[in-house]
Parts: sequence; C-alpha cells; structure tokens
Amino acid sequence: MMSLKLPYDLEEEILSRVPWKFLAKLRCVCKLWNSLILEERLNKKNLLFHMHSYSGEHRFILKDSGPTISAVGIEEQKNVVDPPSLIVQDFTLIKAQPCNPIRVYKTVHCDGLNPLLKETTWIKCGSDFHERDDAYSLGYLSHCDYRILRFRCASNSRNRPSRVEVCEVASKTWKVIDNISFDWFLSVPLSILSLRGTPYCISLREDHRAFVQSYDFYKERFQPIDDLPFSYDEMNPIALEIYKGDRLSVLEQCHKTRKICIWVKHWLMLTSWTKLVVVDIPEFPLIYPRLTLLSTNYYFDKNNRLVITCNDTDMKGLSIIRVINDKEFQVIKANEGN
Repeated sequence: MMSLKLPYDLEEEILSRVPWKFLAKLRCVCKLWNSLILEERLNKKNLLFHMHSYSGEHRFILKDSGPTISAVGIEEQKNVVDPPSLIVQDFTLIKAQPCNPIRVYKTVHCDGLNPLLKETTWIKCGSDFHERDDAYSLGYLSHCDYRILRFRCASNSRNRPSRVEVCEVASKTWKVIDNISFDWFLSVPLSILSLRGTPYCISLREDHRAFVQSYDFYKERFQPIDDLPFSYDEMNPIALEIYKGDRLSVLEQCHKTRKICIWVKHWLMLTSWTKLVVVDIPEFPLIYPRLTLLSTNYYFDKNNRLVITCNDTDMKGLSIIRVINDKEFQVIKANEGN
C-alpha cells in the first residue's frame, strides 16, 4: 500500500491546529515536520488558532501590609464597555505564635499549589534573609515533592557572597547547592515564576544583556533559555508571565511612548520569540515607576483582552487595567495603600 503524501500547505494547516503540549512531541516524526514546527509562520498560526482555547480562571494575589493576602479577579460585565467589577477573596496567615507580627515579602505561584485552599505551612529560612538581595521561587520534582529555590547573586546591595539553597517542603530541610558560578545578576523587580515545576527568571549579564533562564532541580544548576527579544533598558518596565498555561511570555513597556509589546515562547521548543500583541495607546499609564521593588503581572482574559496590574506613581495603591481595543482601556482600583 502506497503512503499518502499530503501537500505542504495542508500539513502546515494540520500542525497549526495541534495543541502546543502535543506539537513538541511530533518533531521527531520526520525532518519535514521538525522544520515546519520550528518555523515562525507556523508558530503564529498556532497562536491564532488556540487563542481562545485556554479558559483557566486568573486571579492576582495582592499582599497587604499585615498578615492578609487577597486573591483579586475580574467579574465580566454583559456589556464589554462597562467597567469591570472585582471579585476579592481575602485570607489571613495564621502563625503558631500569633504575638509575632507577619510581614508578607513576596507572593509566588507554582503549579498545583492553590492559596485559595487556605492551607498554611511555615518553613524557617535562616537569619540571613534580606528582601533586596534574596530571590525565591517554588517548584517541584513531582507532584508530591515540592521545592523552594532561594538564591542570592554575587552582585547585591550588601556585598554578601553568592548563595543557592533548595528546601524540600515535606521535610522542611534546606540544602546548600555548591559549585554554581554567577556571571549574571538580578535587577529587581525582574520577574521570577514557576512553569510545570521549573523556576524561570529574567537575569542580566555583566554587559547588561537580559535573558531568561531556568533552574533545574534534578541537575541542581541554572540553565540559560534564550535572550530577551528586545534590548534591555532599565527604565522600561518588563515582566515575565505564563501564557495559556504552557508558554513563557515577556512584556516590555517603553517608558517614553508607553507602548507595550508582548512576546511568547514555548518552554520545550527551540524556536525564537513570537510577537503576540502590541498596545500603542499614548495615554496608557506607566505600569510601574522605576526604579522600585515593585513588579507587574498580566494575563489575557477569555475574550483575549490584556489585563495588567499598574502600580500608582505615589506608591500607595494599585490598579488593574483592561485593554478594550487599540484605542481604549479601563482602569479599576484594586487597593489603596497596600
């Protein structure tokens, strides 16, 4: 029986409709499919086709000055032009010794961990903690083996030596990871996140070229992924997020024009970044004032509108902005003085 050879454009159309998590596995089928999957044109077609396929609910986790953390989401209105309303669910961290005050330094996300369940565990991180120098991320080796990554680059505000530690959440024990050299550093508030159990962060090389790297809990080392798709400018707000549940996304806003560009890249693929969206509204606010410890978060709602947090210039409040179209956006206050 003769094998049926499909036209090139038909094969491309078929592959463009395959979800990303399965598409990566098809690279080994043949050389043609491998080259097709790596082409930027197919990546763009795949993005457009699956734009509305991810329907996960998004919440922003906002920290208060006290022991309260709020999960804030947007309730859609029937009329798209009506201002959205907020869905807010608060939960309070309870400590074994309630007389000791709790200060939330940073909230981080990890697949499988749900803060809305209000499950709390306390892990001692040592006496050398410093909010400007230490970076944290959650991850896992398996869904019953969660880890905490804590590291400090050689370039830090107190000139402390670089250090990498990993905590096994189940046993609450920390392990110092040796033989890691730092030819890069973090410039807060460059983003750190966890995707499929692997921490990712934006780092800067000594020549100030920015790139994305991951930490491998198995190999106990950092691994560079790719340079950012733009030249780094410390005055431009940038952020790293997860797109559609299985892709890395990076945002940059020009501090002069307020123009926002967002690129995406699959975590398994060797393809370059694909530009996903451009928001060019001159009146758009600066999403966070430089230079600060504040960062930003963003996602795309079920109608594919960009939703992004914006820190007020007076540093006393936070707003959530939803982009309606190429000329309009909506602003809703999320908190005051938090």
